[in-house]
Amino acid sequence: MEHQQVSTFVDETQPEKPERREALGLLLALGGLGGLFAESTQAGGHQGGAPRPDIPSSAPKEVFDAIDAVLNTTRDIWNSQDFGRLKEVWDANDPEPWYVPEEIETPFYSWPELEKYWNPGRKVLQGFRWDYSNLRVKQLAPDLALAIFDHFFEIQLIFGPQEPTAGQDRVLTLFRKTPDGWRHILYAQCPLGPENYVRMLRRSLVRPDFEEFKEGLK
Repeated sequence: MEHQQVSTFVDETQPEKPERREALGLLLALGGLGGLFAESTQAGGHQGGAPRPDIPSSAPKEVFDAIDAVLNTTRDIWNSQDFGRLKEVWDANDPEPWYVPEEIETPFYSWPELEKYWNPGRKVLQGFRWDYSNLRVKQLAPDLALAIFDHFFEIQLIFGPQEPTAGQDRVLTLFRKTPDGWRHILYAQCPLGPENYVRMLRRSLVRPDFEEFKEGLK
């Protein structure tokens, strides 16, 4: 099959339209050049494409296990579709719960906002599935712990596009130890930037047997 060469030449004498810039940026990312740019920033202190060491959790095992159990319950509640129950895994006595969803511009800082988000009063989803992995926990104080993990979801809306979609990103959470156990007091989704996200998606498309296939070529 003949491949068509794509030119990335930009005429500097013409004003660059926003859609042209976006198309060029996507072309660079999909062509793998975004990874080269990211690696070149390592000397400036930014994390590039080099693999990072696997840093274990520093929290005691009992704290890690307790946080993991809360996230297991969080997953069970999300997947039950009874989203109003999510307050069960939060410190309900905290007067200022912080929640930062990636799809909404303004974070939530109060229970009325958060409860309306979980239970908007009408069914808007055909189905939602939530999961997590790569949990790390750092204990900040006897009653305070910080956690970070990878978050994955599948969703299908009732209105709008009818096909199911999925996404993944990182989540940073803060937990307080209450008389009822560890509970969320902050939940913040931390999406990757566009170039990093595209690279992550491209890596996720590689089938598990590629290494075996590659070795067979030698």
